Amino acid sequence: MADSMPDSRSGDPGSKASVGRRVPAGAPEQTLAKIIIVIGTPGVGKTVIGKLLAKKTGFTFLSLGDIVRRNRLHKGFDRRAGSYIINERAVEKTLQEYFEDHREKGIVFETHFVSSIIHKTRGLVAVVLRLDPVVLATRLGARNWPKRKIWENVEAEIIDLSLYDALQVLGKARVYEINATGKSPGNIVREVLKTLSKKEGWSVNSTSNWLEKYDPFLLSKRIL
Repeated sequence: MADSMPDSRSGDPGSKASVGRRVPAGAPEQTLAKIIIVIGTPGVGKTVIGKLLAKKTGFTFLSLGDIVRRNRLHKGFDRRAGSYIINERAVEKTLQEYFEDHREKGIVFETHFVSSIIHKTRGLVAVVLRLDPVVLATRLGARNWPKRKIWENVEAEIIDLSLYDALQVLGKARVYEINATGKSPGNIVREVLKTLSKKEGWSVNSTSNWLEKYDPFLLSKRIL
């Protein structure tokens, strides 16, 4: 099992796992969670932030997409959606085993959802990245995504789908929300580490309420 998945520090082969056991200089000196799930709508910056967070902490970086492709944990490719049809039961089993085997080294795992593949376990927290829907639409458009697919993801961001998913599975105490809009990757990672060190969990006051800023119907007309 351990041989089928990555065990190197993404982008930083020479880093030490022990470095990640405490927050870097400049942040409160507290022990970090050993498994950090970075979740969010496609396009919010999960991969960039996840890799940088792993480099800063010395943790191992894992990506849902990479795991699915490398271990063939899918049921084929959906050409209309432009994505693999994930074998959720197989992914769940693979992740549980990997988390248990490599917990002490520290893990940063990026994914767009947690329901059915992630369970509460000791030392596991989720960081939900949020992004202004208009900025998100621009990013996805730059990837040449079809308008319908762009809107589906923008709509998911507007209604807090990733946040709701994380809260339903893990509960408020294990979930943290970060608004990434207008911030550099470095600043976002520093905010993540500072937020995690407080260990206060999610509160309704931290929610990025895009429905207060945008009318979904009018926004859909701009995108579609």
